Amino acid sequence: MKRNFFLKSVLLSGGIFATLLLASCGSGKSTVSVPQTPAPVQTQNDPTQPKMPVGEQVLLTFCMDEAYDMPGEYMAGLGIAEDRPDRSRAILDANRVAIADIASRYVGIIKNAIEDYSKDVNVPSSKKMYESSLEGGAQAIGTKVIDKYAQVVCRKLSQSATGGYVGYVAVHVLLDDAKKGLAEELEVRKVDYDKQKFFEKIDAQLEEGAKKQKEEMDAMK
Repeated sequence: MKRNFFLKSVLLSGGIFATLLLASCGSGKSTVSVPQTPAPVQTQNDPTQPKMPVGEQVLLTFCMDEAYDMPGEYMAGLGIAEDRPDRSRAILDANRVAIADIASRYVGIIKNAIEDYSKDVNVPSSKKMYESSLEGGAQAIGTKVIDKYAQVVCRKLSQSATGGYVGYVAVHVLLDDAKKGLAEELEVRKVDYDKQKFFEKIDAQLEEGAKKQKEEMDAMK
């Protein structure tokens, strides 16, 4: 799933209203409980926002600081849900997008690691691993692990001038949990493999994935 990032949206001046309501960041599992927040307060030409030369405003996407992978520590996912009828729907939908975002990258990492591992000449043929032989494959494994270990680290809300709500959610999965969950799923499937070599491939893919993610997000600034 393509990443749904809006790092900068430029709003023309002259009667444009930007109204922002921030809800506190919080932690939790992938099932989100929506914090109680006061009614949004509308403001015109928010002085905290940078001004463009002709007077336009630049609105920064919330939860971006938490949306970067941290090499050696965690993977991160960002979800944005726009124009929702109420606060609860905005947060729940943003949470689903964030989970799907991180899961899609994690599944890709597993697939690449399996491919690299299976081609490694140092791995005995009896210890090779192929996605086609796994029950449900990398997609089923990756989705299950992310659903189990994803932690919400940022929740924000905003409201547009037309009244629709926008939800922002960032989730993290600790790399230790990502690898533990993968090992658990392979054990359930009774896969016979070289654990050390395979997780060396996983570590390499995690590092490469974090580098690509940062490059993509920096390019969108």
